[in-house]
Amino acid sequence: MPLSSDDIEDAPAAEVQQADTGEQEALRTVYRDRPAGPSRDNVPAPQSAAEQEAEQYVFVRRDGTVFFAAAYAWENGTLRYITSEGLRHTVTTDKLDLDATQQFNELRGLTFRSPV
Repeated sequence: MPLSSDDIEDAPAAEVQQADTGEQEALRTVYRDRPAGPSRDNVPAPQSAAEQEAEQYVFVRRDGTVFFAAAYAWENGTLRYITSEGLRHTVTTDKLDLDATQQFNELRGLTFRSPV
């Protein structure tokens, strides 16, 4: 059944103003004083591909090709590394140009640790 204008009660203006307590005013003040930008509690925006690549380690193979790793470890003469996509790979140390790898990472501002 459709409602008519007689079925709807309008609250007087005085009652509406009474419902507005000091607590609500305090909340408005808090939100009004907050900066419009993101807070430190927010999750950071995803990084661009260039930013992600800049933070990754670069490895140079003896044939001159390069690959990137988000993380790596040396184990018994083998490089074990994880790509930014989460894929795990291994490369034996003899396949790598460690001097070039060291230089590339230093240029990128990363601390590269050679195998022991």
